[in-house]
Amino acid sequence: MTDEKLRKLLESSPDKAHRLIFDEYYNYVYTIVFNRLRSIAAREDIDECVSDVFSDIFMKYEPDSEHSGDIKGFVSTISQRRSIDMFRRLRSRSADTVSIDGDEIIQLASSERVDELAERSETAHEVLDAVTSLGEPDSTIVMQKYYYGKSSNEIADMVGMKSDAVRKRLSRVLKRLREILSDIHEGR
Repeated sequence: MTDEKLRKLLESSPDKAHRLIFDEYYNYVYTIVFNRLRSIAAREDIDECVSDVFSDIFMKYEPDSEHSGDIKGFVSTISQRRSIDMFRRLRSRSADTVSIDGDEIIQLASSERVDELAERSETAHEVLDAVTSLGEPDSTIVMQKYYYGKSSNEIADMVGMKSDAVRKRLSRVLKRLREILSDIHEGR
């Protein structure tokens, strides 16, 4: 959606414009927030952060501003900033911290934990890269099923397929995904 169309809709019907923004960018915002918080946050924290992002978007987006382009950059920036804030807040609760000149430094208890976190992060990136390499609609099906917990019926509506076809495709895609990940691990 371009800023021009959004400006017109915000002037005539703010509620419709907000609903349209939410519908169009929910998955995008959720992906940004989830990727930032998945290692530290509970699902409720992720959902709260997504809600906060949309609250910020609705309160801070200025359709009268002079910038050009579409709203996606604004949505992305708010999503990243909010998820970073949430990450820092959650991290400060769960780790020993030291404050130096207002900057918070996180201290980890042992080097084993650093190794574990690094390995999990690397594995998560490998899996995400492998899922992305599947192409469409396969990557969308896997992401919606395993990252967002959507049912086959919900996914079928999203990708324009029947739910039986989604389940069959998912079965084949998981076999391909196992092969891709196996090749990655053998190449190490």
